[in-house]
Amino acid sequence: MTAQLSSKVALVTGGARGVGREVVRRLAREGADIAFIYGSSKEAAVETEAELSALGIRAKGYQADLNDPKSLPPIAASVAADFGGINILVNCAGVFPNGIIGEMSFEDYERAMRINLDSVYYLTSEVSQTMQAGDRIISISSTLADRAGGAAISVYNATKSGVSSLARSWAHDLAPRGILVNCIQPGHINTDMNPDTTDYHHEMIKRIPLARYAEPGEIAGVVAFLAGPDASYITGTTINVDGGLNA
Repeated sequence: MTAQLSSKVALVTGGARGVGREVVRRLAREGADIAFIYGSSKEAAVETEAELSALGIRAKGYQADLNDPKSLPPIAASVAADFGGINILVNCAGVFPNGIIGEMSFEDYERAMRINLDSVYYLTSEVSQTMQAGDRIISISSTLADRAGGAAISVYNATKSGVSSLARSWAHDLAPRGILVNCIQPGHINTDMNPDTTDYHHEMIKRIPLARYAEPGEIAGVVAFLAGPDASYITGTTINVDGGLNA
């Protein structure tokens, strides 16, 4: 543990699974106290709390339904009260809707918008109000924010374009207060929802210059950099972590 984030409090959405879990692990190893929001993964959340607490930092999971974005500001207020403030916000949770225009239901479209985009807006709006100079907001978007990529993913692309655009604009909004806002756009990541063992993976890596998927820890490392002291003059930036896919 390097402790470069010692005395900092990080709030991470989706922190009990996948990329979010690697993010909380990495920030904890850097010395940050960790609050994380999870949905239905109660058992994984309890395991994550125990794992992080063993590192000697404070850790607590908060259950929430990102399909109800208006429920998030009160949770953020609870985190701030429990931990004495929030210095680092990582918007990590999301869903991957799939459907061609005219075929995807309006209900699925609205759910994706609420979880992927509205929840980012509502949570960040609340957290940013009490942040101080030097605090960080980091949103996880996707390389598909910049490119269509294929059929049946227009809604996902639209939500991630919105996340990236909000981050860039918030950098302007919050710069006068010294709060830094950045966005990470991952490509394909090897997780339980997108394993690198499928036929789709074997076809996709032909298009990736590095010819492999990212591991979740590689995304978490970029989050830790943007949250740390070496990124003190970086704001409004979008970083592709995609093995060269968007080059």
